[in-house]
Amino acid sequence: MYKVLLSLVLVSFVSLGQSNDPTKPLLKQEVASEQQQANAELVLQSIVQSGKQFNVVINGTLLKQGDKLNQYRLTKVTPRYVLLSSDEKNIKLSLFSSVVDNSKKKDN
Repeated sequence: MYKVLLSLVLVSFVSLGQSNDPTKPLLKQEVASEQQQANAELVLQSIVQSGKQFNVVINGTLLKQGDKLNQYRLTKVTPRYVLLSSDEKNIKLSLFSSVVDNSKKKDN
Protein backbone atom coordinates (compact mmCIF):
# COMPACT_ATOMS: atom_id res chain seq x y z
CA MET A 1 0.00 0.00 0.00
CA TYR A 2 2.78 2.42 0.90
CA LYS A 3 4.57 1.65 -2.33
CA VAL A 4 1.49 2.54 -4.34
CA LEU A 5 1.01 5.83 -2.47
CA LEU A 6 4.69 6.69 -2.78
CA SER A 7 4.67 6.00 -6.52
CA LEU A 8 1.53 8.17 -6.98
CA VAL A 9 3.13 11.05 -5.08
CA LEU A 10 6.34 10.78 -7.12
CA VAL A 11 4.42 10.65 -10.40
CA SER A 12 2.41 13.74 -9.43
CA PHE A 13 5.60 15.68 -8.60
CA VAL A 14 7.12 14.72 -11.93
CA SER A 15 4.02 15.78 -13.86
CA LEU A 16 3.84 19.10 -11.97
CA GLY A 17 7.49 19.79 -12.70
CA GLN A 18 6.99 19.25 -16.40
CA SER A 19 3.98 21.55 -16.73
CA ASN A 20 5.68 24.77 -15.51
CA ASP A 21 9.13 25.51 -16.85
CA PRO A 22 10.58 28.41 -14.81
CA THR A 23 13.02 29.26 -17.60
CA LYS A 24 10.36 29.55 -20.28
CA PRO A 25 9.68 33.15 -21.44
CA LEU A 26 6.27 34.50 -20.45
CA LEU A 27 5.50 35.79 -23.95
CA LYS A 28 6.34 34.33 -27.32
CA GLN A 29 9.12 36.18 -29.06
CA GLU A 30 8.30 37.18 -32.59
CA VAL A 31 10.82 37.05 -35.37
CA ALA A 32 11.79 40.55 -36.52
CA SER A 33 10.06 41.49 -39.71
CA GLU A 34 11.90 42.83 -42.73
CA GLN A 35 10.57 46.32 -41.96
CA GLN A 36 11.95 46.20 -38.42
CA GLN A 37 15.33 45.13 -39.76
CA ALA A 38 15.21 47.96 -42.30
CA ASN A 39 14.74 50.46 -39.50
CA ALA A 40 17.69 49.09 -37.53
CA GLU A 41 20.66 51.36 -37.06
CA LEU A 42 22.88 51.54 -40.14
CA VAL A 43 26.63 51.39 -39.47
CA LEU A 44 29.26 52.36 -42.03
CA GLN A 45 32.09 49.90 -41.45
CA SER A 46 34.54 50.70 -44.25
CA ILE A 47 35.17 52.65 -47.45
CA VAL A 48 37.64 51.22 -49.98
CA GLN A 49 38.75 53.10 -53.09
CA SER A 50 39.85 51.08 -56.11
CA GLY A 51 40.89 53.41 -58.90
CA LYS A 52 38.01 55.84 -59.30
CA GLN A 53 35.40 53.52 -57.78
CA PHE A 54 34.51 53.31 -54.11
CA ASN A 55 33.18 50.21 -52.37
CA VAL A 56 31.61 50.48 -48.93
CA VAL A 57 30.54 48.03 -46.25
CA ILE A 58 27.37 48.93 -44.35
CA ASN A 59 26.07 46.46 -41.76
CA GLY A 60 28.26 43.75 -43.32
CA THR A 61 26.94 44.31 -46.86
CA LEU A 62 29.34 45.28 -49.67
CA LEU A 63 27.91 48.10 -51.81
CA LYS A 64 28.93 50.51 -54.55
CA GLN A 65 27.32 53.80 -55.56
CA GLY A 66 23.80 53.23 -56.89
CA ASP A 67 23.22 49.97 -54.98
CA LYS A 68 20.21 49.55 -52.68
CA LEU A 69 20.25 48.59 -49.01
CA ASN A 70 16.76 48.03 -47.59
CA GLN A 71 14.74 51.09 -48.66
CA TYR A 72 17.83 53.28 -49.19
CA ARG A 73 19.94 53.86 -52.29
CA LEU A 74 23.65 54.65 -51.93
CA THR A 75 23.75 58.02 -53.71
CA LYS A 76 27.16 59.46 -52.82
CA VAL A 77 30.47 58.05 -51.60
CA THR A 78 33.43 60.10 -50.41
CA PRO A 79 36.60 58.97 -48.60
CA ARG A 80 35.05 59.97 -45.24
CA TYR A 81 31.27 59.51 -45.53
CA VAL A 82 28.39 58.14 -47.62
CA LEU A 83 24.89 59.41 -48.36
CA LEU A 84 21.89 57.08 -48.40
CA SER A 85 18.60 58.32 -49.87
CA SER A 86 15.04 57.09 -49.72
CA ASP A 87 11.68 58.65 -50.56
CA GLU A 88 11.27 59.73 -46.93
CA LYS A 89 14.74 60.91 -45.90
CA ASN A 90 18.47 61.10 -46.52
CA ILE A 91 21.06 59.65 -44.16
CA LYS A 92 24.73 60.61 -43.90
CA LEU A 93 26.96 57.90 -42.45
CA SER A 94 30.49 58.83 -41.44
CA LEU A 95 33.44 56.58 -40.73
CA PHE A 96 34.54 58.76 -37.85
CA SER A 97 32.29 60.60 -35.45
CA SER A 98 32.84 64.28 -34.92
CA VAL A 99 34.78 65.02 -31.78
CA VAL A 100 34.29 68.37 -30.11
CA ASP A 101 36.70 69.45 -27.40
CA ASN A 102 34.78 71.66 -25.01
CA SER A 103 37.56 71.88 -22.49
CA LYS A 104 39.61 75.04 -22.30
CA LYS A 105 43.33 74.97 -21.78
CA LYS A 106 44.43 76.86 -18.71
CA ASP A 107 47.75 78.65 -18.78
CA ASN A 108 49.44 78.69 -15.42
